[in-house]
Amino acid sequence: MKANCAVRNIYVNIANQDNQITLVVYHNVLDALADCICKYDVNFKMSKVIPGNYQLKVYYAKPNMKYEASDIAYNGQVNLVQNKKAYITLNADKVLLEM
Repeated sequence: MKANCAVRNIYVNIANQDNQITLVVYHNVLDALADCICKYDVNFKMSKVIPGNYQLKVYYAKPNMKYEASDIAYNGQVNLVQNKKAYITLNADKVLLEM
């Protein structure tokens, strides 16, 4: 994913309802913006999820965790298998919101 180079911590809020998982990706409020955009890898673990196929939506949010429907970075299916990593590729054109 891409974000302002001043970002130090990236967080993921997870909501799981029925067969849909929604991830909201955000960062702390920045003291000052850098004059560049950097690439970041984001890794996290989920627990208490039953293996299977899920509709996955990933949104990039502001530091206050607010986002719009247009802030979607991924919308598709994911197959979760117990004790196996799942990888997805986010929309390369999207940048994590700064404010």
